[in-house]
Amino acid sequence: MMRGIRALLFDLDGTLVDSAPDMAVAADRMLQAMGRPAAGEACVRQWVGNGARRLVMRALTRQEHGEPPEADTERALELFLRFYGEQLSVHSRLYPGTRSGLDRLQGDGYGLACVTNKPEDLARRLLVDLGLADVLPVVVGGDTLAVRKPDAAPLHYAMSALNVSAEATLMVGDSRADVDAGRNAGTGVVCVPYGYSRGEDVSAMAPDVVVGSIEELHALLRGDAEGTGS
Repeated sequence: MMRGIRALLFDLDGTLVDSAPDMAVAADRMLQAMGRPAAGEACVRQWVGNGARRLVMRALTRQEHGEPPEADTERALELFLRFYGEQLSVHSRLYPGTRSGLDRLQGDGYGLACVTNKPEDLARRLLVDLGLADVLPVVVGGDTLAVRKPDAAPLHYAMSALNVSAEATLMVGDSRADVDAGRNAGTGVVCVPYGYSRGEDVSAMAPDVVVGSIEELHALLRGDAEGTGS
């Protein structure tokens, strides 16, 4: 599966960046502005992964697939994006091995892209703030196209920008949305175990490989280490 790889597509939240602390602050400010009790970071960590709209819907209903009134959702989304944009990278941090791993992958000539369900503008700003914009020149956000992960279209869009085939590409993420997106797009799939999988063991999602860090992924591609197969 690692032979012939030319490009890697990275999820952002929970894969490269632990961004939940800042999202939690924004979500709690949104809830309080709407006259509802704050949720706290532990809850918000369980709501991340399917885009900002789904996050606020979960915050409003405290349910995985809750469907609040549309007017409430629109108001909550407006507030959340405003508050989050005001403090996008106060507490967010790169996971260990992220910067060094990306630098080494770039140095080895791999094409690199970020494919996230976070709105594209916020994703680009966060990458700049955390010093990753130079190694991830291609960014596909949750609002870049009309669909988002797990749909295959965002991955195909990124692969087209990198001029690579699905067979030569790996999708790297932390959640079922990433695994399903990779399968739908025909890429290989690598998972990290430390992100926002909402309590589900990433090995149970049947990725091709689980790696402990982006640096470990680089070593695996170089043939210097063995990942954990599914």
